[in-house]
Amino acid sequence: MIFIRILLFCISAICLIAGITTMVSPDVNTIFLTIEVEGVQEAHFARGYAGFVTAVGYLSMRFLYSSSKVQIGTVVMYIVCVMAISKIFSFIYDGYTPMGVATFFIGIIFALGLNIVQKARKNQLDYNL
Repeated sequence: MIFIRILLFCISAICLIAGITTMVSPDVNTIFLTIEVEGVQEAHFARGYAGFVTAVGYLSMRFLYSSSKVQIGTVVMYIVCVMAISKIFSFIYDGYTPMGVATFFIGIIFALGLNIVQKARKNQLDYNL
């Protein structure tokens, strides 16, 4: 069991490093990408995907060290929020595209909706006594 935890920790750390490096570096073409990014649309896609990889690395590390049950909405909200952060870096380094701006705002609205629904669920009374 300890070997599996160490393996998951190493893979999670690699995901975090690869995702953050691809998100915040001015050049999208890092050693972690297996493709050559040449256009602005490809750069936006690569940074969005890097946000997903970062979120998965963070959530898997959190899973290793947390004993609480995390709801599915929370997991999706983390992924969408980190992908929105990666879009901000994409806007800084790669410029704006109409599709990039649209997906950024759709992601923000989606994350806000998930947050509102999750807070509404927490405020409901649990009748399973």
